[in-house]
Amino acid sequence: MGFVLDTGPPVGKVVVGAPTHDHLTVRVIGRAAHAGAAPEQGISAIVAASRAIARMKLGRIDEETTANIGSFHGGQATNVVCPEVEIRAEARSHSTQKLEAQMAHMIACFREEAEAMGAQVEIETARHYEAYRLSEDAPVVQVARESALALGLPYESKLAGGGSDANVYNAKGIPTVVLSTGMDQVHTHNECCRISDLEKTALWVLEIVRRVAEGARSQ
Repeated sequence: MGFVLDTGPPVGKVVVGAPTHDHLTVRVIGRAAHAGAAPEQGISAIVAASRAIARMKLGRIDEETTANIGSFHGGQATNVVCPEVEIRAEARSHSTQKLEAQMAHMIACFREEAEAMGAQVEIETARHYEAYRLSEDAPVVQVARESALALGLPYESKLAGGGSDANVYNAKGIPTVVLSTGMDQVHTHNECCRISDLEKTALWVLEIVRRVAEGARSQ
């Protein structure tokens, strides 16, 4: 079994499931032209890509699925109809079927809007990690729960929207949960973690190690 330290407050929270994560890289290729002298001769990759993004379902799609446009790069000068842009995006879901549907929707938006403007599109997809979900009676969950309660921590289990090393370990056949470290407002300029929460996490890990070791000795 495995334990990963990587989620927010309160200390005592255990992540027992996380989504599959797919990545999408899209290059929209238009045609350059002088923006002042002959804009009609150009095909703006920026406009084509923007139209595609504007009609997409993004953000929180449902309780299991999210999607996001993470970066948009292209163009160098204001006097040139932009000939090429690159967009990087992602979709995540606890349901493989929903994830595949969301990815297909995003890809279709890019293809259709590019075709409508006479642009071309190149698309690459990659799966970063697979989803997992553990039951409350899984031994790894039981150890995490019993250890938290023994220390008076407010135990709760939940499904996460983000991935971690636990996705990789579970995919390799090692039942793994994520333990809260108390880190808060993650991926923002205000990300922080209280020293008191770090101390609680350390005690929690020690209690888990003690219980696992005792269990191994009794076998």
